[in-house]
Amino acid sequence: MRERLPTASELRSRAPSRQTLACLGLCIAVMAAATADLIHTESRLPDVSPPACEQNGPDCLDAQRGEQLVREREADPLQDQYDSRAWLYASAILAIAAVATGLGLRSRPRNDWPAVFTNLGVAGVWLGLGAVVLLLATDGSSVSPSAGPTLLVPVALLVAAACGTLVGRSEGWADQGPPNGVREMVMQAGKLAIGIGTAGQLRRSRLEWLARWLTTVALALTGITCLLAVVSLLGGPDCGGGEAAPGWTDPLDAIAAVTAIGAMAAGIGALLLRQWLAALISLVVCPIAVLLVLASTCAFY
Repeated sequence: MRERLPTASELRSRAPSRQTLACLGLCIAVMAAATADLIHTESRLPDVSPPACEQNGPDCLDAQRGEQLVREREADPLQDQYDSRAWLYASAILAIAAVATGLGLRSRPRNDWPAVFTNLGVAGVWLGLGAVVLLLATDGSSVSPSAGPTLLVPVALLVAAACGTLVGRSEGWADQGPPNGVREMVMQAGKLAIGIGTAGQLRRSRLEWLARWLTTVALALTGITCLLAVVSLLGGPDCGGGEAAPGWTDPLDAIAAVTAIGAMAAGIGALLLRQWLAALISLVVCPIAVLLVLASTCAFY
């Protein structure tokens, strides 16, 4: 059976509104201000210049360490001040996101409300990835973003998306939309049959099939990775006693690494197709499973 063509109201509801674009611009402005504040704060610290000596002897190293200690000592109060402002930046972004979500829910029919929370989930996963990359990239800096305010926004978006999705399924939002008039359907069918005909429906069905396939692959490989990690951890040696790992765990560790990489790749593909929950599970669980595998090999001793 041929799928129903989208109506004009449905097409308008899928496109971002001016209010949503304005809120997005405000969030980008807040993040740009936070970045500029971080750069300006770190520029207030004294530079660590290399000592004026020909060879890296003990005196040169002591002088360099002394300058580094002075820089770190002066960075402590600046770090505390920036952390206070970072919480304000994160709170401002959350407030803007809350306003954008409220406007989106108000301007859409109830059967389109799950799409709003799907957008929150997708944004939360992407922001979480960016936050982790930012924390790793600025780990050695004298003044760097703290984990609390940096991860507050993506975690809050993911929690809101999960709660909204659960409430929407329990309340049956997808089945509460107003019925479409026959006249509007006929008019839109005549206008959109050329651009959204059989080829467009086939393309959508292929994308939906690809999204389901990537979701299944990501979750299956994540489960395999967790199972291998548990087996490796249970069969691992006593690291405190200096025992070596048994030989049969080596291929399991290699397979776990491959499945973890495959699961995260499939998760990113699913995220691109707006399957944020599967992407979140694979991108969070797989690194933890890999850390367990490394712990079973006594890599942290």
